[in-house]
Amino acid sequence: MQLFMVYLGGRIQGCHIEMHDVRFVVGESIEQTYSKLKAQWVGDKSSVHMDSYMAVNHIDGFAVNVVDEPVTQSQRLYFVNLGAYRVDSLAEQHDFALYVASSSDEAKQRAKEDLLAGLSHIHKDDLHDVDDCFEIDLIDSQLHIKLTPSEQSQAIKPDWFGYHSL
Repeated sequence: MQLFMVYLGGRIQGCHIEMHDVRFVVGESIEQTYSKLKAQWVGDKSSVHMDSYMAVNHIDGFAVNVVDEPVTQSQRLYFVNLGAYRVDSLAEQHDFALYVASSSDEAKQRAKEDLLAGLSHIHKDDLHDVDDCFEIDLIDSQLHIKLTPSEQSQAIKPDWFGYHSL
């Protein structure tokens, strides 16, 4: 089984612009996950589409594997979404990444050092310096993330991008 990070887009009732979300899903192939992704979309199911995806294999010197037994480990896989502003744009800018860290505070600090360099007014949410930071530990009640030290790390870039209606 493969962990995928997927960038979804679509319409939500009452919004004037297309909305986006990052979702995590497990399957043997990206095609096998389409129905799960569509079910996860909070808006109009007929408008949801995939803009890009990445198979998550190696992050921060750790191999990322999906296993069916509980895992005890000091390091965890975190997703961090950071927001900031540019003086020449009305829109808030966002960037996100995956980090292996021992705590959410460590993952947040690394994101502040890595993402959105040169932009101002780091977006704050509930006194945290990041919009979202959550541990990716349990995909469903049967599956877990296992991290194993590895010599490899992958860049956070799409394996595929474009427009694919779900």
